[in-house]
Amino acid sequence: MPTRHARDVPGRRRSAALLALLLALSASAGCGGNGAEGITEVNEAFESGDAESVIGQDRTVEGRVHDVISPWVFTVGGNEPSDIEPLLVVEGEMPAVDQDDPVRVTGVVGEFEIAEVERELGVDLAETLYEEYEGGPYIRARRIAEDVELD
Repeated sequence: MPTRHARDVPGRRRSAALLALLLALSASAGCGGNGAEGITEVNEAFESGDAESVIGQDRTVEGRVHDVISPWVFTVGGNEPSDIEPLLVVEGEMPAVDQDDPVRVTGVVGEFEIAEVERELGVDLAETLYEEYEGGPYIRARRIAEDVELD
């Protein structure tokens, strides 16, 4: 009787393909929501006390620039008719954005701490402008696209 290899056993190929598909899906699931849903997901994780589920993760979010706080910091989301709470974005040396610009931001989610962000950017931030964001979510942007069409 000839020796059968695992790849010759019916159902093994399907199991291997299913396992590969499940691994790929679980890897992409860690990326979280994109667009406006991504903003909501990050905000809700912080509000529910589960910030660790999103801190350190790459996210891509879309929306209109709500407020330009400084040359390095703005918020995205929170525009009517949406009820999405604005999310803070720290951009560093990227092109400046203007209020109401549609943007797609890709970066890492963090917990906003003024002193840490000042070190990252190498600037002094006016604490009074950022007090309300202390301890809340922000995205440290790696890429900002402004040629975005929002739904």
